Amino acid sequence: MIKFDEADYRKNLTGQIALIEKGAAYAEEITKDGYSNIFFIAVGGTMAMMLHFAEIAKQKTKIPVYVQHAGEIVLTGHSQLTRESLVIMGSKSGDTKETVAAAKWCKEQGIRIASMVIDKESPLGRLSDYYLPLVVFKGVEYEYLSMFGLFYGLLKCNGDFDEYDEFMEQLKKLPDTLVEAHTKFDPIASEIAKKYHARDYMMWVGGGELWGEVYLFSMCVLEEMQWLKTKSVTSAEFFHGTLELVEKDTCVFLVKGTGACRKLDDRAQKFLETYTDDLVVIDVMDYMMPGLDEKFMPMVAPIISTALLIGRLGKHFEANTGHDLDIRRYYRQFEY
Repeated sequence: MIKFDEADYRKNLTGQIALIEKGAAYAEEITKDGYSNIFFIAVGGTMAMMLHFAEIAKQKTKIPVYVQHAGEIVLTGHSQLTRESLVIMGSKSGDTKETVAAAKWCKEQGIRIASMVIDKESPLGRLSDYYLPLVVFKGVEYEYLSMFGLFYGLLKCNGDFDEYDEFMEQLKKLPDTLVEAHTKFDPIASEIAKKYHARDYMMWVGGGELWGEVYLFSMCVLEEMQWLKTKSVTSAEFFHGTLELVEKDTCVFLVKGTGACRKLDDRAQKFLETYTDDLVVIDVMDYMMPGLDEKFMPMVAPIISTALLIGRLGKHFEANTGHDLDIRRYYRQFEY
């Protein structure tokens, strides 16, 4: 497989899973000290990743959970963001301009911050009260896992997730599952990229626990890293505008989830199978962890999705377009 070192991948995943308990220990400390709500604050792909946790929270807990853009929060504030809040931030580099500015703003308000960063001594790391370490820079699966202990630990401490220990035990199988997902999807991703890499427009549809993933891949990979024109929309909202753009030769990707909103994915699929000849369905259930309890599937689904989309499909788009995923025209190239 192109750009895939199985031994290194397994080692890094195992290392990131082992760090989950660090976040869980923070969760116990924060719960003991007390907090009123949780704010996820970041930008770009990191904020998109955080949407998953807000979706899970909506279904599992009465703890108020918000996702806010770092560039906006310093201008508008938020009536629910107070000294009693817990802010969870993320910046792999630890120096993302808007995120660091938001962290400084939060510190001025006396608000506690937990941050996912590679380097604890980075600007964001130094501003944070709790350090959620990342073992490697590339790979959104590590970003999800870095927040699992803190987020699900908080839910456990709040009495909303008694299955925490059971879930963590089943997560030990995750490296095998992700390697198998890479292996199984790789030839499919190769064919998809060959067929669609030169299209001048494509739609990406998904929802529920996977909406952040669909948004992230279309924006951060296809737009930012490949300079391909895309439109991402939730499977629920698809029927209120975007469907009118579908024609027989419209390229549409549908990423199907595992949770309650899968019914909306099914509805979109039924429509799209009728009105376009260029529908690609990527069903996370086809790559799900064997033996995983159904109630845990929505929590694992985005990690599998990112392995398929960024781990495999993104690499094959790169191979076919000849556009290096690390080349940017504007992003971080100069001040703006």
